[in-house]
Amino acid sequence: MSNARTDVDRKPAAGRPGSGRGVAWVAVTAAIAAAALGAGWYLGSGRRPAAGSAASRPAAKRAAKPIAVQVVRPSPGGIRRTSSQIGSVQPFQEAALFAKVSGYLSKLYVDYGDRVRSGQLLAEIEVPENLDELDRAAADVALSKANVADAEAQLDAAKAEGKAWARAVEQAQAEVDRYVSLRSYHEKKFARYRDLVERKAIPEAVADEEEENYESTRANEVASQKAVLHARAELDAAEARGRKAAADIDVAKAELKVAEARLARAQTFVDYMKILSPYDGVITHREFFPGAFIRSAAEGETVPLLTVARIDKVRVVTVVPDRDVPFADVGDDAEVVLDALPDRALKGKVSRFADSELPDSRTMYTEIDLPNSEGVLKPGMYGVATIILDESTRAVTLPDSALVGQPKAGEGEIFIVKKGVARKTKVKLGIDDGIRFEVTGGIDKDDLVILDPGAVSDGAAVKEEAQPPGTEAPNPTDPARAEPPNKPAPSPR
Repeated sequence: MSNARTDVDRKPAAGRPGSGRGVAWVAVTAAIAAAALGAGWYLGSGRRPAAGSAASRPAAKRAAKPIAVQVVRPSPGGIRRTSSQIGSVQPFQEAALFAKVSGYLSKLYVDYGDRVRSGQLLAEIEVPENLDELDRAAADVALSKANVADAEAQLDAAKAEGKAWARAVEQAQAEVDRYVSLRSYHEKKFARYRDLVERKAIPEAVADEEEENYESTRANEVASQKAVLHARAELDAAEARGRKAAADIDVAKAELKVAEARLARAQTFVDYMKILSPYDGVITHREFFPGAFIRSAAEGETVPLLTVARIDKVRVVTVVPDRDVPFADVGDDAEVVLDALPDRALKGKVSRFADSELPDSRTMYTEIDLPNSEGVLKPGMYGVATIILDESTRAVTLPDSALVGQPKAGEGEIFIVKKGVARKTKVKLGIDDGIRFEVTGGIDKDDLVILDPGAVSDGAAVKEEAQPPGTEAPNPTDPARAEPPNKPAPSPR
């Protein structure tokens, strides 16, 4: 008995299992576990601990505290696809003026920077041989014209003579007819008289007298017939002379054309002695001074006498890289910023392009026309030409930091704040330029989208905070966001 009491009253060693202290530790642990299980059962069953309980107060306090988030509304308009490349200013038109004839530069009316008008005389070249040839050709033309006039006069004379002989033929034929009638009358009368003489009715002298009349009329008949033949011969001769005069006219006219052609050629070479401006512009180059011998371009001269450029309108020459060529169209808006005029953004449109890429650079030659009525833009200036290739107006954009995870198959996820709660939402995506991305469906323009969602989960309570100054996302339509030269173009997600 005494041994048993001693065992009961003895204190167990600290930390040993089975000791009273160990039993107490186990009991505390079991109580904590039971409390945890009880709390889990209450939470799982939708019940809340009593408001006054000590265990419920920290958990309730943690669940009610919202997460501070920064939000942004979608920006209207899609991402602007641009191509920014080096561009240089060139004249809208430019002509290097060469001499067509060789000679001495006798007069020079313009110099560097002079404004000229279309057709204005700029310089004269002295070639005496051309002037002499022009005088000879002019004289030949005058002579040929005189020959034509003479041949035409001969033709008129031949026609008049022919008409006269035609009337003579008619008159002679009338005489023939009259004498034929008289000869027939006297022939019959003479025959009756001979019959009467044989009957001794009249003296033979009367018959002889009638015979003379008969012979006279027959002779006149023969003479009138010869007159007809002569008149017809003269008529034929006059007609022949008329045909010859007509042929002479043709020859004279042909010679006149030849002479006029020589005159025109001579005049052309004289005109070549004058250098005229092809259009309104400015003299950008002058190589020779008066007195210098000028060789014609036909003889191998490679240095122009003058160069005139039209600069009331200029061309900005640039290129479009291969990746952007499918999006380029004539009429696309463009903006040019020149190094010499950094504070001026020159607006224009794509006026033309080659519609073919250069094989060595895989770029397409492109031109942008700009007005230059003030003459501020000078050929040779260069800068950056930005072409607006595409700009969606139906999409909206968000900063890249609003996207949750990686997009798949043209869709992504974002968090939208609705009544203080974060809701994960699927949206349809367009292109992404590395700063913003397009949203083509799934949200409204007034939705509040969480930036940098981080640990935000679907259904979590959130509290909106203003964005720190200077962290606002750039406007996708801001010209300052135009791509720098050779920057990769936005690619679709």
